[in-house]
Amino acid sequence: MNILHWIKLLSDLSENDKDNLSLFCQEKSLKKWEILFKEGDEANAMYILKSWTFEIRKRINWKEVILWNVMAEELLWEMALFWDTNKRMATAISLEDSNLVTILSFSIKDLAKKYPLLLNKIKDIINDRIIDNKIVETSIK
Repeated sequence: MNILHWIKLLSDLSENDKDNLSLFCQEKSLKKWEILFKEGDEANAMYILKSWTFEIRKRINWKEVILWNVMAEELLWEMALFWDTNKRMATAISLEDSNLVTILSFSIKDLAKKYPLLLNKIKDIINDRIIDNKIVETSIK
């Protein structure tokens, strides 16, 4: 069975495209409190959380601040892939033993070109997170 079949974000893709994309994906498990990536790391993949929750933290004014939590079936760090910096803008920490799907960056970017609706969904998620980030950063200052 295709490891991507359950992902709502990819529901508009053909089965053939999902099969092709799955060749560039892998399932990953993390233990509680394990760091998936750190702020400033190179962005080479997007993640979709299968179970449990991740906390997203960022250093603002020399303090580590919790920006938000990512829940099951949400994207985990798509922003760095679709921005010019290609660097992670925060740190992702697993709050429980977690499972996720790793999608390599070049494969999701190629699909986003082929499926403008997919790109628009990702952009909407990014825009929502940018707004959330600004709210948190403003409250810290």
